[in-house]
Amino acid sequence: MRRFSSARESDLHDGEFWAQIPEAERILQVWKLSVEQWLLAGHPPHEPGLHRSVARVRRR
Repeated sequence: MRRFSSARESDLHDGEFWAQIPEAERILQVWKLSVEQWLLAGHPPHEPGLHRSVARVRRR
């Protein structure tokens, strides 16, 4: 744990931290956070990824 004297200093450190992590790892971490938020919102854990509605428009 670190203590920062200002929010700006904290933000700079946060940016440096994430810049050191490879892109693939950052994406994985974002996905984990997304799943955690989904569960905290009370949604069932068995939802298959990012659910999207499917529709089709047919011309006559």
